[in-house]
Amino acid sequence: MIRFEKVSKRFGRKVVLDGVDMEIKDGETFVIVGSSGAGKSVTLKHMVRLLTPDSGRVIIGDDVVSEARGSRLEAIRLRFGYLFQGSALLQWLPVGENVALPLREKTDMDDEAIGVQVVEKLKLVGLEDAVAKYPSDLSGGMRKRVGLARAIVTKPEIILYDEPTSGLDPVTSRSIDRLIDSMRRELGVTSIVVTHDLHSALAIGSRIAMLHEGRIVEISTPEEFIRSSNEVIQDFLEAQYITTRGAWEKAVPS
Repeated sequence: MIRFEKVSKRFGRKVVLDGVDMEIKDGETFVIVGSSGAGKSVTLKHMVRLLTPDSGRVIIGDDVVSEARGSRLEAIRLRFGYLFQGSALLQWLPVGENVALPLREKTDMDDEAIGVQVVEKLKLVGLEDAVAKYPSDLSGGMRKRVGLARAIVTKPEIILYDEPTSGLDPVTSRSIDRLIDSMRRELGVTSIVVTHDLHSALAIGSRIAMLHEGRIVEISTPEEFIRSSNEVIQDFLEAQYITTRGAWEKAVPS
Protein backbone atom coordinates (compact mmCIF):
# COMPACT_ATOMS: atom_id res chain seq x y z
CA MET A 1 0.00 0.00 0.00
CA ILE A 2 1.29 3.44 -0.98
CA ARG A 3 -0.28 6.58 0.44
CA PHE A 4 0.17 10.26 -0.28
CA GLU A 5 -1.13 12.44 2.54
CA LYS A 6 -1.50 16.14 1.66
CA VAL A 7 1.74 16.12 -0.34
CA SER A 8 2.84 19.51 -1.67
CA LYS A 9 5.92 20.44 -3.68
CA ARG A 10 7.04 23.65 -5.32
CA PHE A 11 10.05 24.65 -7.37
CA GLY A 12 10.66 28.32 -6.86
CA ARG A 13 7.30 30.02 -7.36
CA LYS A 14 5.78 27.12 -9.28
CA VAL A 15 3.52 24.84 -7.28
CA VAL A 16 3.85 21.37 -8.83
CA LEU A 17 1.95 19.30 -6.25
CA ASP A 18 -0.73 20.94 -4.14
CA GLY A 19 -2.01 18.80 -1.29
CA VAL A 20 -2.10 15.50 -3.18
CA ASP A 21 -4.03 12.70 -1.46
CA MET A 22 -4.15 9.22 -2.97
CA GLU A 23 -3.88 5.56 -2.06
CA ILE A 24 -2.46 2.81 -4.28
CA LYS A 25 -3.45 -0.78 -3.55
CA ASP A 26 -1.12 -3.76 -3.58
CA GLY A 27 -1.12 -5.60 -6.90
CA GLU A 28 -2.97 -3.01 -8.97
CA THR A 29 -1.87 -1.02 -12.01
CA PHE A 30 -2.39 2.58 -10.96
CA VAL A 31 -2.06 5.07 -13.81
CA ILE A 32 -1.46 8.80 -13.32
CA VAL A 33 -2.36 10.91 -16.35
CA GLY A 34 -2.13 14.60 -17.08
CA SER A 35 -0.69 17.09 -19.50
CA SER A 36 3.03 17.84 -19.79
CA GLY A 37 4.29 19.61 -16.67
CA ALA A 38 1.36 18.42 -14.56
CA GLY A 39 3.67 16.84 -11.96
CA LYS A 40 3.38 13.18 -12.95
CA SER A 41 7.11 12.37 -12.88
CA VAL A 42 7.53 14.50 -9.75
CA THR A 43 4.94 12.27 -8.08
CA LEU A 44 6.92 9.14 -8.96
CA LYS A 45 10.16 10.62 -7.65
CA HIS A 46 8.53 11.23 -4.26
CA MET A 47 7.81 7.50 -3.93
CA VAL A 48 11.51 6.63 -3.90
CA ARG A 49 12.53 9.88 -2.27
CA LEU A 50 14.45 11.30 -5.17
CA LEU A 51 12.39 14.29 -4.09
CA THR A 52 11.12 15.20 -0.60
CA PRO A 53 7.76 16.94 -0.14
CA ASP A 54 7.67 20.47 1.22
CA SER A 55 4.74 19.30 3.33
CA GLY A 56 2.73 16.13 3.75
CA ARG A 57 3.86 12.50 3.88
CA VAL A 58 4.52 9.62 1.50
CA ILE A 59 3.98 6.24 3.15
CA ILE A 60 5.02 2.86 1.74
CA GLY A 61 3.51 0.06 3.83
CA ASP A 62 4.54 0.90 7.39
CA ASP A 63 7.39 3.20 6.35
CA VAL A 64 7.19 6.97 6.00
CA VAL A 65 9.52 7.20 3.03
CA SER A 66 9.44 10.99 3.05
CA GLU A 67 11.19 10.91 6.45
CA ALA A 68 13.43 7.86 5.99
CA ARG A 69 17.22 8.17 6.12
CA GLY A 70 20.33 6.07 5.54
CA SER A 71 20.00 2.29 5.51
CA ARG A 72 16.23 2.44 6.08
CA LEU A 73 15.77 4.55 2.94
CA GLU A 74 18.00 2.19 0.95
CA ALA A 75 15.94 -0.78 2.13
CA ILE A 76 12.73 0.96 1.01
CA ARG A 77 14.21 1.74 -2.39
CA LEU A 78 15.09 -1.92 -2.90
CA ARG A 79 11.36 -2.62 -2.98
CA PHE A 80 11.10 -0.63 -6.22
CA GLY A 81 12.05 -1.08 -9.86
CA TYR A 82 12.13 2.05 -12.01
CA LEU A 83 11.68 2.25 -15.78
CA PHE A 84 12.92 5.70 -16.77
CA GLN A 85 11.35 7.65 -19.60
CA GLY A 86 14.44 7.45 -21.81
CA SER A 87 15.32 3.91 -20.62
CA ALA A 88 18.62 5.35 -19.19
CA LEU A 89 20.80 2.58 -20.60
CA LEU A 90 24.58 3.00 -20.54
CA GLN A 91 25.56 3.15 -24.18
CA TRP A 92 29.06 1.72 -23.64
CA LEU A 93 27.80 -1.46 -21.97
CA PRO A 94 26.13 -4.42 -23.71
CA VAL A 95 22.55 -5.28 -22.86
CA GLY A 96 23.50 -8.04 -20.41
CA GLU A 97 25.73 -5.72 -18.39
CA ASN A 98 23.08 -2.98 -18.37
CA VAL A 99 20.58 -5.43 -16.87
CA ALA A 100 23.18 -6.76 -14.42
CA LEU A 101 24.04 -3.33 -12.98
CA PRO A 102 21.56 -3.33 -10.04
CA LEU A 103 22.72 -6.81 -8.98
CA ARG A 104 26.38 -5.81 -9.10
CA GLU A 105 25.71 -2.64 -7.12
CA LYS A 106 23.23 -3.92 -4.55
CA THR A 107 24.01 -7.61 -3.99
CA ASP A 108 26.98 -9.91 -3.38
CA MET A 109 25.90 -12.40 -6.06
CA ASP A 110 28.69 -13.98 -8.11
CA ASP A 111 29.00 -13.64 -11.88
CA GLU A 112 27.36 -16.98 -12.61
CA ALA A 113 24.29 -16.23 -10.48
CA ILE A 114 24.02 -12.75 -11.98
CA GLY A 115 24.18 -14.21 -15.48
CA VAL A 116 21.31 -16.59 -14.73
CA GLN A 117 19.13 -13.73 -13.46
CA VAL A 118 19.98 -11.50 -16.43
CA VAL A 119 19.00 -14.16 -18.99
CA GLU A 120 15.84 -14.99 -17.05
CA LYS A 121 14.67 -11.37 -17.01
CA LEU A 122 15.59 -10.76 -20.64
CA LYS A 123 13.58 -13.83 -21.53
CA LEU A 124 10.57 -12.37 -19.71
CA VAL A 125 10.70 -9.30 -21.98
CA GLY A 126 11.44 -11.34 -25.11
CA LEU A 127 15.08 -10.30 -25.56
CA GLU A 128 17.10 -13.29 -24.40
CA ASP A 129 19.07 -13.21 -27.66
CA ALA A 130 20.17 -9.59 -27.15
CA VAL A 131 22.59 -10.15 -24.24
CA ALA A 132 25.70 -9.18 -26.21
CA LYS A 133 24.13 -6.36 -28.23
CA TYR A 134 24.63 -2.68 -27.43
CA PRO A 135 21.81 -0.16 -26.90
CA SER A 136 22.68 1.52 -30.21
CA ASP A 137 21.83 -1.74 -31.98
CA LEU A 138 18.27 -1.74 -30.63
CA SER A 139 15.03 -0.03 -31.58
CA GLY A 140 13.29 2.32 -29.16
CA GLY A 141 10.84 -0.37 -28.09
CA MET A 142 13.63 -2.87 -27.51
CA ARG A 143 15.52 -0.36 -25.36
CA LYS A 144 12.38 0.10 -23.27
CA ARG A 145 12.21 -3.66 -22.78
CA VAL A 146 15.86 -3.81 -21.72
CA GLY A 147 15.13 -1.00 -19.26
CA LEU A 148 12.24 -3.04 -17.90
CA ALA A 149 14.41 -6.15 -17.56
CA ARG A 150 16.86 -4.08 -15.52
CA ALA A 151 14.00 -2.69 -13.41
CA ILE A 152 12.78 -6.18 -12.46
CA VAL A 153 16.13 -7.96 -12.06
CA THR A 154 16.19 -7.33 -8.29
CA LYS A 155 12.66 -8.80 -7.99
CA PRO A 156 10.95 -5.63 -6.73
CA GLU A 157 7.47 -5.47 -5.22
CA ILE A 158 6.63 -2.23 -7.02
CA ILE A 159 7.51 -1.06 -10.54
CA LEU A 160 7.43 2.62 -11.47
CA TYR A 161 6.97 3.42 -15.16
CA ASP A 162 7.79 6.95 -16.31
CA GLU A 163 6.13 7.59 -19.71
CA PRO A 164 6.78 4.03 -20.93
CA THR A 165 5.28 4.63 -24.40
CA SER A 166 6.78 8.07 -24.98
CA GLY A 167 8.39 8.41 -28.40
CA LEU A 168 7.15 5.03 -29.63
CA ASP A 169 4.89 4.30 -32.59
CA PRO A 170 1.33 3.06 -31.83
CA VAL A 171 2.07 -0.61 -32.55
CA THR A 172 5.16 -0.63 -30.32
CA SER A 173 3.28 1.32 -27.65
CA ARG A 174 0.59 -1.34 -27.47
CA SER A 175 3.26 -4.06 -27.19
CA ILE A 176 4.70 -2.18 -24.19
CA ASP A 177 1.19 -2.04 -22.70
CA ARG A 178 0.91 -5.82 -23.00
CA LEU A 179 4.32 -6.21 -21.40
CA ILE A 180 3.37 -4.02 -18.43
CA ASP A 181 0.23 -6.09 -17.92
CA SER A 182 2.16 -9.36 -18.16
CA MET A 183 4.63 -8.14 -15.50
CA ARG A 184 1.71 -7.54 -13.15
CA ARG A 185 0.21 -10.96 -13.83
CA GLU A 186 3.41 -13.03 -13.89
CA LEU A 187 5.34 -11.29 -11.10
CA GLY A 188 2.45 -10.11 -8.92
CA VAL A 189 3.90 -6.61 -8.69
CA THR A 190 2.20 -3.31 -8.02
CA SER A 191 2.58 -1.12 -11.11
CA ILE A 192 2.47 2.67 -11.11
CA VAL A 193 2.48 4.28 -14.54
CA VAL A 194 2.66 7.96 -15.40
CA THR A 195 1.68 8.82 -18.93
CA HIS A 196 -0.12 11.29 -21.16
CA ASP A 197 -1.10 8.38 -23.44
CA LEU A 198 -4.75 7.73 -22.61
CA HIS A 199 -4.98 4.76 -24.97
CA SER A 200 -2.34 3.09 -22.78
CA ALA A 201 -3.98 4.20 -19.53
CA LEU A 202 -7.37 2.79 -20.51
CA ALA A 203 -5.83 -0.49 -21.69
CA ILE A 204 -3.72 -1.32 -18.63
CA GLY A 205 -5.07 0.64 -15.67
CA SER A 206 -6.93 -0.85 -12.73
CA ARG A 207 -7.59 2.76 -11.76
CA ILE A 208 -6.69 6.08 -13.36
CA ALA A 209 -5.87 9.31 -11.49
CA MET A 210 -6.08 12.65 -13.30
CA LEU A 211 -3.49 15.20 -12.14
CA HIS A 212 -4.28 18.80 -13.05
CA GLU A 213 -2.67 21.99 -11.73
CA GLY A 214 -1.04 20.06 -8.89
CA ARG A 215 -4.21 18.35 -7.68
CA ILE A 216 -5.85 14.98 -8.22
CA VAL A 217 -9.21 15.83 -9.78
CA GLU A 218 -10.50 12.26 -10.00
CA ILE A 219 -9.50 8.64 -9.37
CA SER A 220 -11.66 6.05 -11.09
CA THR A 221 -11.70 2.83 -13.08
CA PRO A 222 -11.17 3.12 -16.86
CA GLU A 223 -14.89 2.54 -17.41
CA GLU A 224 -15.80 5.33 -14.99
CA PHE A 225 -13.02 7.60 -16.26
CA ILE A 226 -14.20 7.60 -19.87
CA ARG A 227 -17.72 8.53 -18.72
CA SER A 228 -16.62 11.21 -16.26
CA SER A 229 -18.51 14.50 -16.29
CA ASN A 230 -15.39 16.39 -15.16
CA GLU A 231 -14.57 19.00 -17.81
CA VAL A 232 -10.79 18.61 -17.39
CA ILE A 233 -11.06 14.88 -18.04
CA GLN A 234 -13.43 15.29 -20.97
CA ASP A 235 -11.10 17.85 -22.59
CA PHE A 236 -8.17 15.46 -22.11
CA LEU A 237 -10.12 12.55 -23.61
CA GLU A 238 -11.33 14.54 -26.59
CA ALA A 239 -7.83 15.90 -27.29
CA GLN A 240 -6.79 12.29 -27.95
CA TYR A 241 -9.93 11.55 -29.97
CA ILE A 242 -11.33 9.26 -27.29
CA THR A 243 -15.07 9.44 -26.66
CA THR A 244 -17.74 6.98 -25.55
CA ARG A 245 -18.88 6.81 -29.17
CA GLY A 246 -17.58 4.49 -31.86
CA ALA A 247 -14.99 1.78 -31.24
CA TRP A 248 -14.44 2.72 -27.60
CA GLU A 249 -18.09 1.97 -26.84
CA LYS A 250 -17.37 -1.75 -27.29
CA ALA A 251 -14.80 -1.72 -24.47
CA VAL A 252 -16.86 0.34 -22.04
CA PRO A 253 -19.80 -1.32 -20.25
CA SER A 254 -23.13 0.48 -20.65
